[in-house]
Amino acid sequence: MGRSRTRARAGWPDNLYPNRDGFKYRHPVSRKETWMGRDKALAFAAARKLNTLLMPGGDLVAKVTGAQKTVADAVQLFREDEIPSRGWKPKTAAWYDVFLGQINADLGPDAVADVTVNALAVWIRGKTSSARSRQTYRLLLDWIFGCALQEGWIDENPAAQLRKFHHTRQRERLTLDGYKAIHGAAPAWLQNAMDLSLVTLLRREDIAALAFADHHDDALWVVPEKTDASTMLKLKIAVTDELAALIKRCRDDVLSPYMVHRLPGKARPKQSQAKARRHHTQVLPEQITRAFADVRDSLELGGDNPPTFHEIRSLGGALLMTERGWSKTQVQALMGHASEAMTTVYLEGHEVPWIEVAPGLSLP
Repeated sequence: MGRSRTRARAGWPDNLYPNRDGFKYRHPVSRKETWMGRDKALAFAAARKLNTLLMPGGDLVAKVTGAQKTVADAVQLFREDEIPSRGWKPKTAAWYDVFLGQINADLGPDAVADVTVNALAVWIRGKTSSARSRQTYRLLLDWIFGCALQEGWIDENPAAQLRKFHHTRQRERLTLDGYKAIHGAAPAWLQNAMDLSLVTLLRREDIAALAFADHHDDALWVVPEKTDASTMLKLKIAVTDELAALIKRCRDDVLSPYMVHRLPGKARPKQSQAKARRHHTQVLPEQITRAFADVRDSLELGGDNPPTFHEIRSLGGALLMTERGWSKTQVQALMGHASEAMTTVYLEGHEVPWIEVAPGLSLP
């Protein structure tokens, strides 16, 4: 709050002060002073408007009429109008829901018009030290305040001006020797899952969903789960002799429509797992991850951030370049990446071959 007014300054807006032969405005939060010119009427009008925008609870009319919208209102709007159209998978939705809950709990009561860039930046830094979590908060806040902006609740999106937080991959790369060691100690169904991922570069969700019916006309016909609602990507993977032999190996004495399968154990599956299965022999993605990690840990492979099943994709992509002479563009197509930059992320940490080229121009 500004200091009490003298009789000579009675009626002056808060935070406005005389300065030489004119006026200056002192920011109520940062205390930074700004020259406001010599015109008294303009300076007074500007100071009142700035106080409404910058001082917490400045819009008293909105408070009385109940028209002032809060961050909680914006979160609710985002949940109802935006999330259903985004086509998030259950795991992605659950991940974002945790962060939305924190935003609602901490910032929900605040008026959207009162939230500043600095307030959001300070809140994010105080909330977590993880670059990935900070980036998730920044992304969600940008979406939430974007909804408020489009509804006309605010004139500017403060979250859009927040700096991006870049996080680097911490997980160790899976080496070929590590792959062979885990493969040798894994049960047959996990070996099949590993080999299918190595050869096709498919994600674990797509490996778990691969059915023998997907193999026809000398190809594997796959719609990757992660992209089916966004890029509408469809993969027709040519079945080489190597892949054909692998598919044949997946056909064992267990009758199952799925390439990666096993008979269920004696313990009853959780209700959520039972609903997720389309066949009693189907292996769920989470089971592939856990089984791979169990074998890896039993062999004491990896350090503080040991490689997961997902790392088989990057190993397979690197081997295609080093052993088969594939280009990055070809690897990108098989991985189903929309950009070459994403493929580069997967290949980082692996040996990339030299590309032999010859100049085609002659000196003039």
